[in-house]
Amino acid sequence: MDPAASANSRTTNADASVSLREIPGWAADTAGVTLRIKARVVTWLLQPHQDIEPQFISHFCRQTVSSSDHVTAECAHFTIPQPYCHISHRPTWEEQTEQMFFHVAANHVSPADLDRLAQAFRRYTYTVFDRFSITELVSMEFFSVIEIPITPSASTGRLRYLIPREANEYFFGGDQDINFVQFNKGPRPASTAAVVGLQMVTTTAEDSSCSICLDDFEVMTQALAMPCGHSFHEGCLKEWLRRRNSCPLCRFSLPTAE
Repeated sequence: MDPAASANSRTTNADASVSLREIPGWAADTAGVTLRIKARVVTWLLQPHQDIEPQFISHFCRQTVSSSDHVTAECAHFTIPQPYCHISHRPTWEEQTEQMFFHVAANHVSPADLDRLAQAFRRYTYTVFDRFSITELVSMEFFSVIEIPITPSASTGRLRYLIPREANEYFFGGDQDINFVQFNKGPRPASTAAVVGLQMVTTTAEDSSCSICLDDFEVMTQALAMPCGHSFHEGCLKEWLRRRNSCPLCRFSLPTAE
């Protein structure tokens, strides 16, 4: 997580025209996998003379923890910049968060639980986002730690939010229950027959990268294509379709599993 711990607004020393705010965070848990998230928002103190699109950045840290909640290994850090238009257009942002969580923790968390953690991330993102006008924003940064137990629990289909008192008062005026449970069945996976029927294609210079893992394609290599025409690494797309039946880019839907 970001080392800054203050939840109070303060003016940055580097630029007296902006203010830096540390936003109280909360956590969400499913099957023993915990997402801890907080935000940092920079706003203009004075209206800028020209339209400037805010910066939006998501920082992820993946950690492995023992059963006693002791961190035994800090596995990986990811910093993922996003165009501001993505979060302001919620359907696009929902697809983007699925890709981010797949990129960070797909090999460590079950697809269903990964969807639930992405849902918790979006809920916090929207809650922070709705507190600020676009005209006053310089940047938004979200700092997330995904804590993965060495011995994972069986998934229960349950997402539990843990909201500290400070965050409860900041976001909800103290009216929200500190601990509350939300059940979520999540998106449905694509049917096996639909996935088997997908065609391999040869990438061209126009196919720059796989939008799931964000790695570049090599020219004239094989990729798996959706019927809508969007292509991805075969392993990336098959893992994605195990969790949801829509194209990661355009939301074209395959038949769902029974």
